[in-house]
Amino acid sequence: MDIHRCVSHDKICFEKIVPPFSSFDYVEKHFGSIEALRRIFSLGRSFNAQTLIIENISSQGILDEEDKEIKELYPDYIKGELKRISFWLKPIDSINQLNRYNNKVLAGYAIIKRDIVPSQKMDRWHIFESVFKKYPHPHNCVPFPGIYNIMIGNKKFQIPGLLYCQQNQLNKACAQVALRSLLSRLLPQKDISYKAINQIARKVSVPGWKPKNGLDVPQIRKVLDEFNLKYRDIDYSQSLELKKDIPYQKMAYSGLESGGGSLVGFRLSGKGLQEESRHIIPFYGHTFNKDTWAPDADVAYFHIGEDFGYIPSETWTSSYLGHDDNFGPNFCIPRLYIEQEKVEYVVEIFRPGVQFGGVQTEVLGLKFLYSIIPKMNPSKNIWLKRLINWTQKQRIVLRAIALEKEEYVRHLQKLRDWQEHAEDKDFSKIFLKYLPSHIWMIEISTPQLFPANQRKLGEIVLDATKSFKKDFKDFDVFLFARLPGEYLLGNKLDNTGSPVFQSLPSNLNSHTPLGCF
Repeated sequence: MDIHRCVSHDKICFEKIVPPFSSFDYVEKHFGSIEALRRIFSLGRSFNAQTLIIENISSQGILDEEDKEIKELYPDYIKGELKRISFWLKPIDSINQLNRYNNKVLAGYAIIKRDIVPSQKMDRWHIFESVFKKYPHPHNCVPFPGIYNIMIGNKKFQIPGLLYCQQNQLNKACAQVALRSLLSRLLPQKDISYKAINQIARKVSVPGWKPKNGLDVPQIRKVLDEFNLKYRDIDYSQSLELKKDIPYQKMAYSGLESGGGSLVGFRLSGKGLQEESRHIIPFYGHTFNKDTWAPDADVAYFHIGEDFGYIPSETWTSSYLGHDDNFGPNFCIPRLYIEQEKVEYVVEIFRPGVQFGGVQTEVLGLKFLYSIIPKMNPSKNIWLKRLINWTQKQRIVLRAIALEKEEYVRHLQKLRDWQEHAEDKDFSKIFLKYLPSHIWMIEISTPQLFPANQRKLGEIVLDATKSFKKDFKDFDVFLFARLPGEYLLGNKLDNTGSPVFQSLPSNLNSHTPLGCF
């Protein structure tokens, strides 16, 4: 569904955007006052872009669908201009010169659309979509970014990132654009039209509903269900007690590591608020603060003697990476900035093929770890002895990541322990043949290894393709644990209900790098 991105231009211009070029003057002159577009130009400057390419294009694909839907809603709708702009890291002044460059020179693009509806007194530009690369900062993590095809000039380029979209107050509001952002990298067709979202939303009976009103919780669920996407959500307005038991931050973070992303909906507040209003935004990544004091202090000073069991990896998350259709793409949203009491809805979306979420996976991982500890022989490996000791002191870090089996095997093949040992290649062949299509990898680390060194002691691997049915037993999803010097395989229980494992030797005898996907 990238026809709208790959349409040929009707007109093309090349603009140098090095000083004294003013993006503020340019935006105001050509597009009026659009805060989100100012953000787009700010991102271009942050990459030290040198050239802006402006193309006039025609509505095709889902852009044409949107025009027709708006026309049905507002018969006096007039289709305005449509522009595709892109930011480049090199000086470019011709199509021939552009054709000599590859994807690495493209920083980002935006498709900007003008809608005119006289009956609504509307003549306004908005950003139909935009994608910018992730900052090259090593502590900005975007698991499984989307890859988007885009035609610039007469050449097709690709750019990694996550689609940003803006509402237009005609046929889409914050919920529709947030859904499209996340679903664009999850669906087989790699995109979705607003007309399709709204058609699904209409199947949920909401008196007087119009697309510009946005979507309520049942409508969001209906859209996800129609596309057969698995998810876990909490409507806090219906379950106030869950705000303490399952904070929205835990759900949001799990959605990021599961590769599907998260939606967070919250109430607006302030003295100038005239009526109750809500907003929803998509999260797709996070930043990592390796020097934060909180994880150690939390256990040592503020929860002495309490049964925490482990330290979640999210504790080192300082901000979420997300879009806000009102302000623009690729913002850092501090993890604790949106107050829990104002959050009314959170959705953790799973990668296609994954049947249960990261919150449930971490709980299972801790249970399995405590089942494995008695089976370990600390005399075999000093790191096993340390792992047992840290587990008993509740100084273990768990991080759950949803993977395709091929991704896990590639990760295993790259691993080297501290002595530069690699794993036996036979394990890769076995795992490729026998692992299910999707797995959860629960990385096991410690506060001394996880943040600063970004290393781990091993992982517990679960079958992510099994759903939690009525007769579900925890060990139904257990596949194996990789520990320093050995694998523990098997999901059988003896007569006492204790797990029975088969031990196989591993060449990886100490800590190894974390997974980075």
